[in-house]
Amino acid sequence: MMKDVENPVPVTDLARAIAPVSVENFFTEYFEKKHLVVRHDDPGYFNALLDVADIDQVLTQTIIPVEDLSMVNNGTAIPPEDISQDSGNIDPVLVSQMFAEGGTIILPQLQRRLPKLAAFCRALETVFSCDVQTNIYLTPDNARGFRTHYDSHDVVVLQTHGSKTWNIYESPLSLPLRSQAFTPDGFVPGKVIDTFTLHAGDMCYVPRGVVHDAIATDEMSLHITTGLLGPRWVDLLVEGLMKLAQQDPAFRASVPPGFAFEGFDMAAAAETFGALMQRAAGAMDARGTLDDFAHEYRGRRLPVVPGQFLQSVTADQIAEGATLARRDDLIHTLERRVDDTGAEEIVLSVYGNEIAFPAHVEAGLRDALGQPSFVVGTLKGDLDGPGQAVLARRLVREGVLRRV
Repeated sequence: MMKDVENPVPVTDLARAIAPVSVENFFTEYFEKKHLVVRHDDPGYFNALLDVADIDQVLTQTIIPVEDLSMVNNGTAIPPEDISQDSGNIDPVLVSQMFAEGGTIILPQLQRRLPKLAAFCRALETVFSCDVQTNIYLTPDNARGFRTHYDSHDVVVLQTHGSKTWNIYESPLSLPLRSQAFTPDGFVPGKVIDTFTLHAGDMCYVPRGVVHDAIATDEMSLHITTGLLGPRWVDLLVEGLMKLAQQDPAFRASVPPGFAFEGFDMAAAAETFGALMQRAAGAMDARGTLDDFAHEYRGRRLPVVPGQFLQSVTADQIAEGATLARRDDLIHTLERRVDDTGAEEIVLSVYGNEIAFPAHVEAGLRDALGQPSFVVGTLKGDLDGPGQAVLARRLVREGVLRRV
């Protein structure tokens, strides 16, 4: 059972998932360097995120398209037609039968169906500044899903039910790109460097490229694999070079004709290539490229705003003295600009939208977004109580604040 005294708050973010390891220590000692195993000695530690009853409900009470569930048995994929109907939807009876025969159930992107998983992904997004997804694995006792492999993205694994024994091997490739995804043909794993069993309530972090496998013990296993789909430095370099090429015709010139033939003057071409590299190093806009990546990331981050409809339709009732809270895991920026008329404004960028406010509300707006909650009428700046209420109503309708 869950230890309410020791774990009073549901595990919904990275800090509680890896406790007692601190987030700072995680990034210093483990992130992209080595795997981490944390034992919480509490089988119910992750129950607030996912349990077997959730899987049963999804499987038996919702319509699941065949692309939203797969099964594998000891590394061999079970054909979709063996677990689906002619309608193209998953047949829960067939899935249960295949599970009884040793098949692992895989539910990718289950955060799209379960709000509590979506909230956990959102919390991780605010830490890693990258897209986050979940793959759920339900494995029968003494069964194996995938064979020995590595992933091309980092994963945070949360064991929510049962147990699974993991092996970590010497890895041939550090921090692979997505284009260097694992291929099983001819792969021979190296020496085992660590073996551990994750019990319900435990977690592990596995960097991309770290070779591993896992097999359920003598009990059914359920775990969440959370994938961290972050951009790499090479992505920014390529983007920065493309931006430069749009401005500088030297990078748009063709490679000399005949470069593929015998006798071509490779020395001259290599000299040109080197000169362009030096030119790029001095001219690429590092800050602008980083800003573009950040803006693009914020732009595709759809709102996850529980209760927004009712919050919006009752926003007119917000008045001085009302208590409001900032939406959880908000990622936003505030920027002072000049509009088309020459007047200054403060622009809030959030959920892919840009919301402009008159410049005189800046102090109150920053105060409202800078604290978890506040009472209308107490914000910093020159806005009076009614003015703060107007600001609060707008922010509620935009999904940025919610009334408590």
